[in-house]
Amino acid sequence: MTQRFAVPAVLVVVAALVYPLAVVAGGAPRFPSRSDCVHTARADGDLEVVFGYFDSEADAKPLLDKVLAVGFKGSQLELNACGQVKVAVHGITTLEVGDQVMAEARSVGLRPTLERVS
Repeated sequence: MTQRFAVPAVLVVVAALVYPLAVVAGGAPRFPSRSDCVHTARADGDLEVVFGYFDSEADAKPLLDKVLAVGFKGSQLELNACGQVKVAVHGITTLEVGDQVMAEARSVGLRPTLERVS
């Protein structure tokens, strides 16, 4: 009776030891860096103008208020995969339109970037 359970028990123990080793064989788990979450626009598509990145919504709110006040309606706060809050406006479909929006933003003292929505 004990031999009947010996093989499955050994398989469970082996799997419990081998699986973690296989998972970390390529190195320790890696979390995305802040630069991993910024995708510079290089072609037309689903783009956004990003006015800035912050560590919290409270830090981002003054910039959002300014962006909205100077006319960039539809701008909003978003949390990205790196845990940062960004102030951005979506709906940009071409690099040309993105460049125009950024030029307008620069004319009122903002420093935006054009990024691919991820």
